[in-house]
Amino acid sequence: MPELPEVETIVRDLRARIVGERVGAVWTSGKPLRMARPIDVAGLRRLVLGRRVEGVRRVGKYVLIDVGPDRAAGAPGHRPGVLVHLGMSGRLQLEAGGAPRAPHTHVVFSLGDGRELRFRDPRRFGWIAAGDPVDGCPELAGMGPDPLEGLTAPTLAAAMTGVRAPIKAFLLDQTRIAGLGNIYACETLFRARLHPGVATGRLARRASTLLVAIRDALLLGIANRGTTLRDYVDASGAGGRNAEALLVYGRAGQPCRVCAAPIRRRVDAGRSTFYCGACQPRRGSTGAAGLNPVGATARRRT
Repeated sequence: MPELPEVETIVRDLRARIVGERVGAVWTSGKPLRMARPIDVAGLRRLVLGRRVEGVRRVGKYVLIDVGPDRAAGAPGHRPGVLVHLGMSGRLQLEAGGAPRAPHTHVVFSLGDGRELRFRDPRRFGWIAAGDPVDGCPELAGMGPDPLEGLTAPTLAAAMTGVRAPIKAFLLDQTRIAGLGNIYACETLFRARLHPGVATGRLARRASTLLVAIRDALLLGIANRGTTLRDYVDASGAGGRNAEALLVYGRAGQPCRVCAAPIRRRVDAGRSTFYCGACQPRRGSTGAAGLNPVGATARRRT
């Protein structure tokens, strides 16, 4: 599933390429998406047809496309728009209007310059909805702070205090921190020298170190234009480069880039967890400190 770096890459690409364009038509396949929910096609058309794209931004793992408000109804700060979640296999690509539409294309926004913004999703776990305002979409309710902008070490420490759930489960909880997924949670914990199974509350005093590790992992992913393991591509259809820079994820049995011990794999709540037993000992994870052991190394590798 695309995570924060992948979504941020798409957002930046689209922001540079579609802001100012007017939406001329909306086409859908007629098939339902996430949880077999039908798309509100009429609502989508009513909201975006004839309006200009005024912005493209990210909230957690969601893409938000702002369109111009109705002059009669619009109020300062009121931003209607389209909310997009890529699910597990979703792709949001900008293509020439005359190009053949790939199989599993489910939503198409035709732009004034002849290009089309196409949403393709073979597994149909993604979602597209209209919101007026788009920030009021129920999917965004209860989202935690953004780790790159809204999260501080004191806020993180307070959120961690008293939590019995394992630290990896805490990182994946979108009501705690918005945008982290399995790949970057594993990378974060390795950078912070924290064992994935340790209770979150026991690590509250390590919040500053953890926040640095979160940001280092995410910013590296953004710099490398995302991690492509199978489905993810950017808005132009190109894969990301971050898979080569991953320190533990997907590297079970391979030597740790820091200590050469074999990377281990375990399953937590049905999700694969990759970690180094030497760099991330369960006992050592409750210790006092530990600088990010690989931040500078990882940056040099890219």
